[in-house]
Amino acid sequence: MTTLEQKVLKHIEGYCKINAIEIDAETILADLHEFLERVNAPDDLSAFFQLIVLITRVNNVSTEVANFIQKMLCLAPYIYNAFHAHQMVVNDLSINKEFYRNTYRKGWCHERPFYVLLICSWKYKVDYHSCALLAAFIKQYFDTLDSLTDPEFATKTTSREEEACSNFRLMMELGDKTFDASRVHILNSHLDSPESIAANLDSIFAGKYSKLNIYPTSHVRVLRHFFRNSWCPAISRTRGHGDKDRGPKRYGDPVTDPIVGTDDGLSAILPQDNMIPDSEGLDEDDFYPSQSFVMANADMSEKRDRTALLDVAINFNPMVKHRTEIDVTSRVRRSHNIGMQNTQLLMPAELYLLAKKLLVYGRRGSTRETAIILWTMLILSKSVSEVKNLCVFRDLSSKKQGLYIDPSGNGWWCFPLSHSTGPRLNQIGLRKTVEDVFTACPNFLVKLITIHMGARLVGNLIEDVDVEKIESKLAQKLAKISDNSGGGRLSLKRLTNFVCNYINSTNVIDPIYIDFSYAVNMYTTRVARSYSSVSDQKRCDQLLHFWNDVAKGISVYSGKPLTVSLFELRYWQQEEQYLGSTFTPTQATIQQLIIHLSQQTKALSPTPQHRLEDILAYHNVFVAYTAWMLLFGTGYRAAWNPLPTLALFLPSFNLM
Repeated sequence: MTTLEQKVLKHIEGYCKINAIEIDAETILADLHEFLERVNAPDDLSAFFQLIVLITRVNNVSTEVANFIQKMLCLAPYIYNAFHAHQMVVNDLSINKEFYRNTYRKGWCHERPFYVLLICSWKYKVDYHSCALLAAFIKQYFDTLDSLTDPEFATKTTSREEEACSNFRLMMELGDKTFDASRVHILNSHLDSPESIAANLDSIFAGKYSKLNIYPTSHVRVLRHFFRNSWCPAISRTRGHGDKDRGPKRYGDPVTDPIVGTDDGLSAILPQDNMIPDSEGLDEDDFYPSQSFVMANADMSEKRDRTALLDVAINFNPMVKHRTEIDVTSRVRRSHNIGMQNTQLLMPAELYLLAKKLLVYGRRGSTRETAIILWTMLILSKSVSEVKNLCVFRDLSSKKQGLYIDPSGNGWWCFPLSHSTGPRLNQIGLRKTVEDVFTACPNFLVKLITIHMGARLVGNLIEDVDVEKIESKLAQKLAKISDNSGGGRLSLKRLTNFVCNYINSTNVIDPIYIDFSYAVNMYTTRVARSYSSVSDQKRCDQLLHFWNDVAKGISVYSGKPLTVSLFELRYWQQEEQYLGSTFTPTQATIQQLIIHLSQQTKALSPTPQHRLEDILAYHNVFVAYTAWMLLFGTGYRAAWNPLPTLALFLPSFNLM
C-alpha cells in the first residue's frame, strides 16, 4: 500500500468517525479497492481527486445523472462525501500535487484510456445532454468491455477500448466545435438504449444537421460502432494496382501441437493435410506420423506477423540432425524435473497474497463467485471450463461430478474413477474397488458456495455459461492483484497447474493420490493409474500431508498460520476400501497361491524310478512356481498391443 493510499484510507476513516458512520476499516479498504479496480486507477492514485470533481460537476447539472454515474463506477457514497465535504491535504507537496493533478501521464492513453476519459472531464461541455451522453457512454463501456479489449478486433496500433475512449474524449472537449450534444438531440436521457443513440448518430451521416455546421467526423464514426458494439477485425487494404506477381507469396501459419510435458517454447510441426485420406477405423492420433521438425521458442498465444520469417531449420546432415533430436529430448526431460525456483510454480509469497485477496473477495457478494472459482481451480487443479461443468447435489441416488453436501452440511468432492485398462473377467480373489471417490471439501469453501447459491440448493456451481467471459474476468482480477503486489505474475495457467508443478518439484507425495481424488490426468500417472491400488484412508492422509506442506511454506513466509484450512481430514467411510487397479489380488489370495504352488511342486517331485510323464509334469509346475515368483518379485509385466498407434511407426527411418 502506497503512502498516498494510506492517507486516503485514513481520511475516509476520519470522515466516518466524525459523522458516526459505523463502517470498519476492512470494509472501507474493500470498497475503495473495488472503486479503483473499476476505473483502472494507477497504484499511486495520481489524479484521484478529478474523479470526485467529475461527480460534483455532473451533480450541478443533474443529480439523477450524477447518482447513475456514481453507481456505475462503484463509488460508495461515503467515500465521495469524504472528499467532497472535506479537503485532504498531504504534508508532502509532491504527493499532494499528484493527488490533485488534472492531466494524464505519458502512456496512459494506451494503458488506461478509460481513466484518462474520466480525469479529463473538466475539459468537457457542461450541459444536460453532454452529461447524459457521458453517462450512457460509461454504461455501454462496461457492458461491452469484453469486445473492446478483444485482441481479435484490435488494430495494429490500438485496441478498440483506446480508440473509443480517445475519440469520445476529444469529441466532448470544449474546443471541438463540430459536435455539440445540446444542439444534436441524439438522446433524451442517460437511460436511452445504445441502439437508439447509434441510430441518431446515423442522422449526422445523412446530413440532417448540415445547417448547424455539424458534419460526420471520425469521432462520430467510431461512436456509431461503439454504441452498436459492431467492431470487426481490422482489414489491411493495399493501395494502387501494381503487378500482383511482384508481391511476395504468403503462406499460412504452420499447424503446431504442443509436446506433452515440455515448456511452452517447444511445439511439433504437423502437416496441413492428413497423411492418411481414409480415416475409417483409425484414431485421430493416427492421422499424423511422428516428425522430428520442432519449432523452438514459438509464442503460440499471439498471431504471427505474416511478413515475419519463421525460424525453422531443416538439417540434411544426418549427424547434425541426430544431435538436434538429442538436444530436444534433453529439454523435454529437463522440463519434467521442475525445481522450486521454476517460474511456472506459485511461490509461498504469491500463494499468501492470493489467499489473502480471495478471503476478501469471499466476503463481498459481487466478487464471491470469483473467489469460489479461483479456490476450486487451486485445490482441484481444474481449468475454468472444467469448474463450469461441476455440479452441487444433495442426493446420493443421482450422483454427479462436483460437490455433494450431506445432511449434516459437510461437503464432499465427488469424482468418478476412470480406468485405462479393459474390464476384468471376474472378481474372484481380487480387491473390491470403488467407482466414485469422495474427498472432504474445506468448510470455508462449502460455506462460500452455499451462501452464493442461496435458495438454489442444487445445480451448476457456476451459472454463467460463457467460459471465455469468465476467463477474461478472472485474468483481469489476477493481473490487478499482481500489479498491486509488485511481485510475480499470477495467471490462470499457473493456478491450475500448481498442484502438479508442486509435486514434481518437491516429491512430497505420489501424484497418483491427486489423480484418484480429483480425476486429474497428470502425465506422470498414466501407468500408475493402471497398477496402483491404495486404501481410501491412506489417500486422505497423503492429501493432508500435501496441503500441510503447502500451508507450512505460506506460514514460514508470512510469519503467521493461514487463517483457513485448505484440507480437512475426514473419511467418507470408516471401513477399509480401495481405489485404483482392478487387478490387485488380496493378501489371502497371495498366501493361498503360494501354498498351492508349493504343494503341487512337492507332490510331483520325481522318484528314483520315474517315467517321462512325471518329468514333464514336475517341469510344468516348477515353471509355474518360478514364473509367479518372478512376477511378484520383479513387478515385470507382459507387453500387450505393442503398436497401439501408427504414429509410433516411422517408415522413413525403419524405426518403431
